[in-house]
Amino acid sequence: MSNVTIVDIANACGVSIKSVSRVLNNSPNVSDAMREKVMNAVKEQGYQVNMLARGLKGSRTNIIVVFAERHHEEHLSIWHNIMLKHLFSYAKKCAMKIVLSPSNSEKFEEDETDGFYLIANGIADGAILLENVLHDARIDYFEKHDIPYVVFGEPEDDNIPYVSLDNFSVGYTGGNYLTEKGFEKIAFFIGERKFLSTQHRMDGFEKAMFESKNRKYKIYTGIDTLEKAYKKAVEVIEKSDIEAFFVSGDERALGVYRGIYEKGLSIPKDVAVLGIDNITLGEYYYPPISTINQDFEIMAKCCIDYVIQRIEKTDGMQAKEYKFPCKIVERGSL
Repeated sequence: MSNVTIVDIANACGVSIKSVSRVLNNSPNVSDAMREKVMNAVKEQGYQVNMLARGLKGSRTNIIVVFAERHHEEHLSIWHNIMLKHLFSYAKKCAMKIVLSPSNSEKFEEDETDGFYLIANGIADGAILLENVLHDARIDYFEKHDIPYVVFGEPEDDNIPYVSLDNFSVGYTGGNYLTEKGFEKIAFFIGERKFLSTQHRMDGFEKAMFESKNRKYKIYTGIDTLEKAYKKAVEVIEKSDIEAFFVSGDERALGVYRGIYEKGLSIPKDVAVLGIDNITLGEYYYPPISTINQDFEIMAKCCIDYVIQRIEKTDGMQAKEYKFPCKIVERGSL
């Protein structure tokens, strides 16, 4: 059936247009029975919401833009894919839609291909930043224009709403775990310094090294791709008798594995490897990689819930800060 309108849906259900509108706008003041009746009619009659028209009218579109840092156009890692899977899944349960957009953390780009275009024109209701940097220009834009948003990662300002691992604890837990296992010559591979998660993980790791009186470790920053991890691992192995690699990201650790094997060494007999993220693929490395776990499902849920609360201006909103602990998953690489 073509050109189905909201009036047709209301007539089919025997309810008011306002009731149908409440369902389509995901209003909390709708019974489960009413929601089911309306959504069944929507599916049966092929009704499609004109998101652009609704956005331009200033109404709810139930769209959340998820911004992924471009990372020199290598912006989607396995970590991103796992996180997005859980964001999409939970958003669907909340009758919300997710739009993914690569993003420049240094400035707001008024470009029709950028998700900010949707935000600026009212075609999306809110935003999630999957990563943030020091003095993030996107956050300034959200604050200035009163856009509902949440950051995934720890910001420098306590007033910025965020959901995150306790990244200091990630670095500390990993470093402490390795020293307790008897490793001293440790290479810590981590991403760009501009990310606050990087800073916190480095601080935690260095505290663990200080407490263990370990002076034989070294931190390598800017290791943000699998290829860079591989090349740096080869370089480190050639220049030192390294005992363990601690890699910020299980995906990048695969590059370290290759570097170790190419130099004729074995894991963990000659060199141990500890990763971060606990991606499913890590269980199939040889040997399976020991890692630091994070609960993607609960963190994705918190991100969506918080943005919806801000969109709906819910009374008694929860705290702005959601920080989750981490734990070691020990497998065969240590």
